[in-house]
Amino acid sequence: MALKDIKCFVLDMDGTIYLGNQLFDYTKEFLATAQQCGIDIWYYTNNSSKNAKFYINKLKKMGIVCEERKMLISNQVIIKHLLEHHQESRVYVVGTQYLIDDFKEAGINVADTDCDVVVMGFDTTLTYEKLVKACDFVRYGATLYGVNMDYNCPTETGFIPDCGSICQLVYASTGVSAEFFGKPSKHTADFIFEKTGYDKKSLAIIGDRVYTDIALGAYNGFTSILVLSGESSLEDVKNSDAKPDLIYASLKEISADLKKIYKL
Repeated sequence: MALKDIKCFVLDMDGTIYLGNQLFDYTKEFLATAQQCGIDIWYYTNNSSKNAKFYINKLKKMGIVCEERKMLISNQVIIKHLLEHHQESRVYVVGTQYLIDDFKEAGINVADTDCDVVVMGFDTTLTYEKLVKACDFVRYGATLYGVNMDYNCPTETGFIPDCGSICQLVYASTGVSAEFFGKPSKHTADFIFEKTGYDKKSLAIIGDRVYTDIALGAYNGFTSILVLSGESSLEDVKNSDAKPDLIYASLKEISADLKKIYKL
């Protein structure tokens, strides 16, 4: 798939447009170039430690305006599933207050006793007590879900354990694996197509992780573009079944190619 065929970029955030609280110096140029080319920009983050409102405000502080409808997050995907399949369930959430607030606002019955569903998020407020409760519920038959499967989250100072790593603790204790809803799941792919209105031929995901961003496109039949500005390296690409359609050092190089294609 060539860049000239793409009408919509869905951008990952951590490691793609910024690192922690530091916007990459080429991000705004990329956004401006995409706009000049008539390419629609949406955002999708797997980071379930926050919520969409937080990220819209974060981008605003960085000088980037994002419409509310164009900020997609893994929280929204699992909420959709819970509302469709677990309306009567009592849900134990291992997550930050941002995630819990999203669930409550959506009308999900968040509880901490007699729970038949356990949802693991990227919980930066994780405690041993939370893990014990989650494992107890799972051992007694509760369904185990993970919001996002990322093992690490990139920051300015290095990587920190993400939701996938936390879910491994539960697996090690209970022998039960979580079903995940963020990238690269079909849940997320379907959600993106539904929200953006674009088809597989005209949409591309741009991100820095092979096993989430690139796998999302590879496993669900649409274009994936890897940028080497975050977690994954070329060595990771060699060792992965999921291969990107295109590889760039960063968004800066994508901007350069777009300018050539559209003669800007």
